[in-house]
Amino acid sequence: MQAARCPTDELSLTNCVVASEKDFKSGQLSIKTTPTQKFVFTVKTHSSVVPGTIAFSLPQRKWAGLSLNQDVEVSVYNFDPSRQYVGTMTLEIDFLQKKSVDSNPYDSDKMAIEFIQFFSAQAFSMGQQFVFSYCDKLFALLIKDIEAMDPSILRGEQSSSKKRKIEIGLLHGNSQVIFEKSESSSLNLIGKAKTRGSRQSIINPDWNFERMGIGGLDKEFSDIFRRAFASRVFPPDIVEQMGCKHVKGILLFGPPGCGKTLMARQIGKMLNAREPKVVNGPEILNKYVGESEANIRKLFADAEEEQKRLGANSGLHIIIFDEIDAICKQRGSMAGSTGVHDTVVNQLLSKIDGVDQLNNILVIGMTNRPDLIDDALLRPGRLEVKMEIGLPDETGRVQILNIHTAKMSQANMLAKDVDIKELAVETKNYSGAELEGLVRAAQSTAMNCHIKATTQVEVDTEKAQMLQVSRSDFMASLNNDIKPAFGSNQEDYSSYIMNGIVKWSNGVSDILGDGDLLVQQTKNSERTPLVTVLLEGKSYTQTLLTLYNVTFPFYITINCKQNHFTRLLVFTLQGRKLLILGTTSRKDVLQEMGMLDSFSTTIHIPNISRGEHLMEALELLGGFQEEERATIAKQVKGQTVWLGIKKLQMLIEMSLQVRCHFLVGIKWIFPPLSY
Repeated sequence: MQAARCPTDELSLTNCVVASEKDFKSGQLSIKTTPTQKFVFTVKTHSSVVPGTIAFSLPQRKWAGLSLNQDVEVSVYNFDPSRQYVGTMTLEIDFLQKKSVDSNPYDSDKMAIEFIQFFSAQAFSMGQQFVFSYCDKLFALLIKDIEAMDPSILRGEQSSSKKRKIEIGLLHGNSQVIFEKSESSSLNLIGKAKTRGSRQSIINPDWNFERMGIGGLDKEFSDIFRRAFASRVFPPDIVEQMGCKHVKGILLFGPPGCGKTLMARQIGKMLNAREPKVVNGPEILNKYVGESEANIRKLFADAEEEQKRLGANSGLHIIIFDEIDAICKQRGSMAGSTGVHDTVVNQLLSKIDGVDQLNNILVIGMTNRPDLIDDALLRPGRLEVKMEIGLPDETGRVQILNIHTAKMSQANMLAKDVDIKELAVETKNYSGAELEGLVRAAQSTAMNCHIKATTQVEVDTEKAQMLQVSRSDFMASLNNDIKPAFGSNQEDYSSYIMNGIVKWSNGVSDILGDGDLLVQQTKNSERTPLVTVLLEGKSYTQTLLTLYNVTFPFYITINCKQNHFTRLLVFTLQGRKLLILGTTSRKDVLQEMGMLDSFSTTIHIPNISRGEHLMEALELLGGFQEEERATIAKQVKGQTVWLGIKKLQMLIEMSLQVRCHFLVGIKWIFPPLSY
């Protein structure tokens, strides 16, 4: 083929050779200029190029020593992905024309981003000279060094420290570009990309969960990375050859205070991408017609413009919707509304996955109520990665507490008797926000000890210099200040079991054994994750038994006087292993209402009906002397009694208050027997 002049100035800035569509379509070409010299270029096509010729820009002809109409030998060049992808490329930079010299600072980080987006998937060689347009200025570039990318990066693994030099490489989205101004240049470079670093991945090397204030979410992030970012680690041309489309949306859901918003905000810092746009759901809504939809379009405007300009080489744009359920409710679910919510959902759907769908965006939504969100938004191609951010386990609580006590520990303000692992055990079912609140409460408790409140409030500055937060401060806050919103309420539980379980007959032991079996069935069975049990009997017989030996991480008691069964709780319990215990003293009413069939099994809780069972209960409960119990035994011998264990406990306590006259005590317990 013959060398020709590049047909347009715009094409001459692409660093590509230009050929006719009849000769080549796309890819890389090996161009042999002499028997011992060959150069590798990326090829573009243009209709003005004559078949049989190949067009070069002036910098390309100068570098390769080509003259117009010179015959060259051209062949297709294939890169080896495991050896020839660019990890780091160092460029010498200067103004192309001396008359355009200025003293303005040029940010090398922004310049590197623009460079990679513009030249991604192109071939580069050591010593190559070309021109780069940035901020309406032309810069002359010279390739000083090329290091191959470690193949482990493509697998999402840690990069090895060994560097390998290469002569020819293919640039891609994960390459690192370093600018070094030439010795005689007056160019004013600022930014990190003017120095050599070690970044070769979409993941920022400075990223660390604990340093970013996130703990206990290692597995969740690992799953998010596998689904949402693995395809973005690979070079764009490989992804395009696979026909792979990047994941465009993630939905983070779970109870309040567990780290959804914090994780979403830190994803932008973790990635080598632009600062994410963070939007609170209700901020989108506007009372004027069409403004809410316009607000959605503005969020995606930058990504649309860049994708039109750079195509597959466009950078990643992250848009974060906090409280996304506020704007993406099920369409048609709000009777009598203006329909604004419906049109906002329609607009969002069209931007994420409409006719002109974008492939350079990542939408992250957070909500406590995914059941409210329109189903169309949750299908594959939209918010397809759904990740529950739940309560941290013990290991996660250790991480979170370490994060929030790190500064105190460094400043020697955390007492040595504070055991983070002990606190993690004591804070079962605490959310991340509640753990942070616990640390604040302990700090306040410690500070309060150094405040003197006389006629005016002042700080004892001498003692304050020796301020330390101790174990007792944490325990005081744990007992008095911070309680878990989700989890066992120990205070309610303690009030029910303060007198323990009185096994006044073998029947009570049998019932407790049945309860243990039901608990184990719920915990261990995969075929019956939901077990519903009705405990029925006369008043004051069932409540204690329902809470006996409950070892579940979360339990709640619900009654007609204090109902905490909120819709958020319903959602939180969905899909879990669940044991539901119902109690009633009016089984006949439930039968009339048709509710008995809602329970898997029914257990009858009997009253104390026989004299020997009563005496067994009195002995276990205590309070009476042996002579007194003997007197009561004579009274009840051969008699039929009928009372619940809770009522018996109450009557015993009443009788003890008038113990000075024993027969009066007998009257309190057994009025019919004392006459």
